[in-house]
This record gives sequence, C-alpha cells and structure tokens, in this order.
Amino acid sequence: MIAAASNASSASSSAAAGALPRGIEDLGAALEMLHTYSLIHDDLPALDNDDLRRGRPTCHKAFGEATAILAGDALQTQAYEVLAQIACPTESRVAIIREIAHATGTIEGMIGGQVVDLEAEHKKPDLTTLEYIHRSKTAALITASVVSGGLYAGATSRMNPGPGTASDLNRLRTYGQSIGLAFQIVDDVLDLTQTSEQLGKTAGKDTAAEKTTYPALFGIEESIRRADALVAQAGAELNEYGAAASTLIELAHYLADRKK
Repeated sequence: MIAAASNASSASSSAAAGALPRGIEDLGAALEMLHTYSLIHDDLPALDNDDLRRGRPTCHKAFGEATAILAGDALQTQAYEVLAQIACPTESRVAIIREIAHATGTIEGMIGGQVVDLEAEHKKPDLTTLEYIHRSKTAALITASVVSGGLYAGATSRMNPGPGTASDLNRLRTYGQSIGLAFQIVDDVLDLTQTSEQLGKTAGKDTAAEKTTYPALFGIEESIRRADALVAQAGAELNEYGAAASTLIELAHYLADRKK
C-alpha cells in the first residue's frame, strides 16, 4: 500500500474538482504518516511479528521495540497536528478529521480490524469475520483517503463543488471500499504465490499463523476473480466523472494487477 493513501486522496480531489486543489499535499502527508505508523506497529512482535518491510529490516529490528512503538505514536499524533491545519474551511476540516479518525479507530476501523485479525488466528475462517477484518484493517484507511480527498475538493472548489452532496460522497466511499478490499485480497494471494524477495516482506506468514484470508476460504483462483469483480465495481462508481476519474481508475487496476 505504498503511497496508496495519499495517491487516493489526491486522485479523488482531482476527479471531484476537475484539477488538483492547492494544499492537498498536506492531507496526503498526514495520511501517509498514519499509514506508516500502522505498518510500524503491525510489524511488532506482539502483532504480526515481521522482520522485513519493503525489503529492509522493520523499524523494531533496526532500532528496537521501544523506539518503534514511540515512532508509531509520534507519527499518529503528528498526523493529526497536520490535519488540524489543512487549508480548507473549518467545517470541512472537522469532517475530514472525523472521517480519518473513525477509519483508524476501533469500530469498523483499522485498530478494531487488527484486534479481530489476531483473535481469528488458528480458527476456522468464515466469510463474515474475513470481510470485517479486511474492510476494517485495510480498506477503511483507503476509503477514508478517497472520501477525505473528495471533502477537501468540495471545500476548496467554488466553481465545481464536486462531492459536496451525499450521492457524490457515497460514490467515492463505495469506490474506496471496493479497491481497499481488492487490495487486501490480492495481498493475501501474493503471500502464497510470491517470495520474500519479491514481496519485500516475509512470504507465507499468513499460512504459518493460520490467519483468516480469502485464499484460505476460497482458494487462489476464486480470490483473484473476486478481486477483479471489486475493481470493476469500483470503476462503475466513477462513470459520472468521466476522464477526470482516470487516475482513480488507474489506481484501482494497479492495486489489483500486482497479482500478475
């Protein structure tokens, strides 16, 4: 998910406003701080316990667990400091912070998804639990990135308010949920089909930990089919935006095509 969050927010802002709004890079930076914090903590021994991230030693392997925990904490708090100062009206800024805080929190958010993921290890997987984990642990932050980008564009574009209506926000939310789930399905497939060198992180860890994954429940081919269907669904949500949504369409296909 390297830079997927910031790319999603920029692309949705551009699609909604017709051009890239000024100051959107601050929103993207805050999202990447939250994303990086989540990766640092996810790699810790108490959670997914991984030694590699992007082909390099994970933060706790390089600098120790205490520093890794504090680095994640610092990134999270710094992200909200940046969000509090993004260049949009107060009402929009509050809506963006609320959206992102929910997505990174407990109920249907990133932390809650991680809790259920840990609780589901070594248990027989079921679709309800699987979808909750993936939609919360991974898709929630991607969705928030897309929606917050739309909120930012709606706040800053006077000529074209873009996703200022519920229907526009719903389209962006459905798109984000679809590509977020597709991303995690593909990630599960890659864990089984790629080497550690190709992935940049330890391969085969999901199977070793008996994690709840799509391939464990449906097999590799059906998992790929479901990911492709989600990408198609995401694209259908953006038909109204036309060429302005081309970057969002490309992002959806990029996230899914990693399996090839």
